[in-house]
Amino acid sequence: MNHLYLIGLPASGKTTLGRQLAAYYGRGFLDLDHRIVADAGQTIPEIFAREGEDGFRRREAVALAAVASQGLPLVVATGGGTPCFFDNLAVLHASGFVLWLDVGLPELKRRLVRRNQAATRPLLAATATATTPQQALAEWLARTLEARAGFYAQARLRHPGGKVAEVAAALEAAGFQP
Repeated sequence: MNHLYLIGLPASGKTTLGRQLAAYYGRGFLDLDHRIVADAGQTIPEIFAREGEDGFRRREAVALAAVASQGLPLVVATGGGTPCFFDNLAVLHASGFVLWLDVGLPELKRRLVRRNQAATRPLLAATATATTPQQALAEWLARTLEARAGFYAQARLRHPGGKVAEVAAALEAAGFQP
């Protein structure tokens, strides 16, 4: 298999850049969260409400294993926590090339605030109702990056994102074979 997996914090551009890279390489694109929703027949907030984060993470691991075994190479946008649970990181490495989209925290905060996404993402929901939501969001991003950085750092390539041609050149220089 030679999937291209994009990992990183929420709003790092995994879905947006993933679609662009899929078109660039003539591959299919898959957003792992969308696969989980389709398989569950529920939204991610509904899964969190009914099964908690543990239930969601179990579903995520099952969906990732199914995607990893697909024959056609895909570009896959993972959830921000995907590489941090179960043996997901090993699954990612065994079935493809892992790219960490390492976007700066101020930019991530700006994107999340601009898109008003904190309230719609279960792990960020509490930041939206905090007394100082933007400060709570910045603190959540910093804590989450600290907790996940060791997993993210195991990616084959760490890149800040940007124009698809620049990212593709960096991928190929790092050994990705489209």
